Amino acid sequence: MDKIMFGTRERALLLGLMSMGGTATNPGLRDHVGDVIDGAPRRKLNELRMVKSVREGRAYRHELLEEGWAWCAAELSQPAPARGGALTVRSTYAVFRYFDRYFDLMGVSLGDIANVIANEEVEAEAEADLPTLIREAYWRVAAKPQEWVLLTKMRPLLGHVPRTAVDEALRLMQLLPDVHLAPEADQKTLTEEDREAAVTVGGVQNHLLAIEAR
Repeated sequence: MDKIMFGTRERALLLGLMSMGGTATNPGLRDHVGDVIDGAPRRKLNELRMVKSVREGRAYRHELLEEGWAWCAAELSQPAPARGGALTVRSTYAVFRYFDRYFDLMGVSLGDIANVIANEEVEAEAEADLPTLIREAYWRVAAKPQEWVLLTKMRPLLGHVPRTAVDEALRLMQLLPDVHLAPEADQKTLTEEDREAAVTVGGVQNHLLAIEAR
């Protein structure tokens, strides 16, 4: 692809999104790089098909697309921008070039590295506060409080958290007054994936989760 030139803000946001595994919400980006993809930068990146932005509730979730990954990979092979600013910025770009050369030699893509790191961070966070992650996953699927949601839809949102850890967390959470597990009443509607995703509590296979309020 032809090299597309960006200002300091766009470069920081693209590289920041890349370092988060290629997907993040604006609040996540603000915590990670101190800025968000909004306004003119969002429209520009969307039009260039480098980033896909979808609104989730009040915030946008951004996904780095193929063109965006290609730009990040090319950027890591470049010297620091002429107006790169502080010595730390210029030295960081020098290190980037070494990593880019190493990736080529090892036959590893930038996306592979970013995804491994992002998954490790998800797993570490999950171990620290898995019930919170489960609640967040529920609200990404549920349209309203107390809506029954198939566990099939939620499990993929928990990344690579071990199945046993998720099941144990669900069993503990269902003891809370605002969390409910239940089997699907019409078993004929269940797919093989739905049955596999069920969590067993007291010998009962529960396929559905409902939470009363945020």
